[in-house]
Amino acid sequence: MAALDNCKDAAAPPPPVVTVTSTRNVAPAAPKCVLATFDLPYITFYYNQKLLLYRLPNGASDFPDAVARMSASLSDALAYFHPLAGRIRQDHHDGSLSIDGHHGAEVIEASADQVSVDELAGEECSEEAEKVMQLLVPYTGVMNLEGLHRPLLAVQLTRLRDGVAVGCAFNHAVLDGTSTWHFMTSWAELCRGAGAPSLLPVHNRGMARSVRVNLPLPPSADAHEKTDPNGPKKPLVARKAIDEHDAGAITRRLEEYEAAPKLFHYSDAGPNCVAVGSSPRFRVYDVDFGFGRPERVRSGGNNKFDGMVYLYPGRGGDGGIDVELSLQPEPMQRLDKDQDFLQMRAP
Repeated sequence: MAALDNCKDAAAPPPPVVTVTSTRNVAPAAPKCVLATFDLPYITFYYNQKLLLYRLPNGASDFPDAVARMSASLSDALAYFHPLAGRIRQDHHDGSLSIDGHHGAEVIEASADQVSVDELAGEECSEEAEKVMQLLVPYTGVMNLEGLHRPLLAVQLTRLRDGVAVGCAFNHAVLDGTSTWHFMTSWAELCRGAGAPSLLPVHNRGMARSVRVNLPLPPSADAHEKTDPNGPKKPLVARKAIDEHDAGAITRRLEEYEAAPKLFHYSDAGPNCVAVGSSPRFRVYDVDFGFGRPERVRSGGNNKFDGMVYLYPGRGGDGGIDVELSLQPEPMQRLDKDQDFLQMRAP
């Protein structure tokens, strides 16, 4: 029997040189973008809302094709501006905030077939038209803090009688005015058929400020608002102006905040404040998706509260400036009757 067993062993095949132990699919790592110190105060602001009004060559009949093109190019744009497709996350160890994941942006289709572009884009916008415009922009009343579980970008495409309204809501802790219009012009370029944006974004915020800040967050936006006795009526501005060229003062202010970070409330601004946003340097009227320049660019309700001023370049491109001013009714009425002020207006 021993001899027979030895024969069987001699005939057995040698063990394989390579043995497969497991198989799995590997996907690219979800890009992660840590929020910088500059971003953190905006976590308790509200989503930044912009509305662009376009006239379509063939009116509402062009709307389905416009939506298809804009949706496809939005997907392409998010491949370059990937933070807008993620969500805000808080690190369990050091408490820092970052943007992570590929959850996507939200796209909403709507119709307002009885409303024309001229009714909304005209120089004399009626009170009723103003109310309609606020319905054309998503995420009204949504705080940036909610980016922990909401999309960081929402787009509403609304069919008008003779055009399309493009309402966008951006999480303001994720991008500022410069990056907002960089994204919009890049999206429009891709919609017109470009293979890539003419100017690629840089998402490494550590190049500006690499300190990771532990920012305690409230359980919800409502919980944060209930701690503010004055409510979200006043804009948040700095108590003391800092010379933008005084790098030492700016660094000290940043270090103070990083050592003892806090969540800001609108009441921190104090009474009778005026805040100025946007810039006439932003080329907002160059956002052409393939059917011409916008007829008008406006801000949404999240950006409108007592004392808020937005500056846009004039649509004519002649160096003029469009001013969007929000005041309580009584001071606005007094201003509208102030002859000295009215004489300062451009004809």
